[in-house]
Amino acid sequence: MSAAGSLFPGQVPVSRGIGLTSLRSERSIALIRLVVIAAVAAIYVNSLGIRRALGPTAIVVLTLAALYGVTSLVALAGDQLPSYRMRFVTLVIDILLITLWVQSTGGARSEFWTLYLIVVVSAALRFRLAETLGIALGLTILHVSATIPSGIARSQLIYRPTVMLATGFAVGLLSYQRAEHRRERDTLELLAESREHELGEERAEVERLRRVDLKRSEFVAIAAHEFRTPLAAIIGVMSTLKAHGTAIQADVREELIDGASSQAQRLARLVEDLLTVSRIDDGVLRLHLESVDIRELVNDAERASGTTGRVDLRMHRVDKVVCDADAVVRVLTNLLDNAKKYSPEDSRIAVEITRDELAIRFEVRDAGYGIGLKDREAVFQRFHRLSGTGKPGAGLGLYICRGLIEAQGGTIVADEAAEGGAAFRFTLPRRAVASDDGRGGAITGIAAASATRL
Repeated sequence: MSAAGSLFPGQVPVSRGIGLTSLRSERSIALIRLVVIAAVAAIYVNSLGIRRALGPTAIVVLTLAALYGVTSLVALAGDQLPSYRMRFVTLVIDILLITLWVQSTGGARSEFWTLYLIVVVSAALRFRLAETLGIALGLTILHVSATIPSGIARSQLIYRPTVMLATGFAVGLLSYQRAEHRRERDTLELLAESREHELGEERAEVERLRRVDLKRSEFVAIAAHEFRTPLAAIIGVMSTLKAHGTAIQADVREELIDGASSQAQRLARLVEDLLTVSRIDDGVLRLHLESVDIRELVNDAERASGTTGRVDLRMHRVDKVVCDADAVVRVLTNLLDNAKKYSPEDSRIAVEITRDELAIRFEVRDAGYGIGLKDREAVFQRFHRLSGTGKPGAGLGLYICRGLIEAQGGTIVADEAAEGGAAFRFTLPRRAVASDDGRGGAITGIAAASATRL
């Protein structure tokens, strides 16, 4: 065991602020203790043969004091602070050694009684004002009690206690003011750190709002473009039919009407996306959970996304899932549409569905150029689009997917496919279905709670 562990068994770790300052004070006291011991020894040795002789008691006391001084200095070399009790014990040892030294060097007539003043100063560095005054008063009583039987002069009986008590009050008051200033400084430092942290958070929030505003402005421009294209087509068809309706051949007129209808559906989907985003943000999304055939969900999504014939479906020990069918079809449609959009033409799209004890797991993989690691979380944010692709879109599809899946108690993530493209995986909790009520099936309490969470 080190010297520190043997001398100060009650050590505690040092933290910033007052703890570190207290450790520095203890180290200063240990150094002062050693310097005083050396000075006392030098003074006493230089006066040998003039006023006194070096007795065996004085030699023992000096030797013990020197060992104690060196040990205490070594013990404080680490980053551990002696406990309050150990500091008080070392103070008592200082008093005991000084008392023995005074008694062995002349008792009441010894000029070394002034060493008690150093003890008072060290007490002020360690303890509070009231404790310092108590220690000074105790030392005064101790010294007076030891010197009265020696027949000390009355002037000394008045002078010494007065000096000791005055020293205790003065250094105690100075130490109190120093501690108060230190506390005020630490408080101001903490306040400054807190304000700096708050400022950092405010800057981050301003930056976040700036990015959101930028993306919103970009979204408005994209939405305006997305609205403008179908509206222009619809207005063009309507104008053409109004001006030349009777002169246009039936098959051409039907083709124009089909084109306008397609553009109107595109416009309706964009409006529906905006309404869904608003419901997700406001927490008012309503879902109806029922038991549905998974294959039908995938078939509906294929037709809606125009990927019929390109999807390789693999299902492992699962055929039904309890979910909001419209929401899941919408999610699958968006994922299949993205796979078609970002993959080589006529490449295959893999859809794999498995289950475990807790969830039904869906995975949609493509053979495109994939999604970078830094974008795999960002793609689910509003208005976010992959840069450098040149693909049209408002950046809402995957945000809506996450909202619809999480509303049903599931999760969705983006990853890298084994084929090198993108892989989107989402889960839906496995839920029990109660007896049929004529509306597609009732759901148990946990499923109902998940359905109305948003």
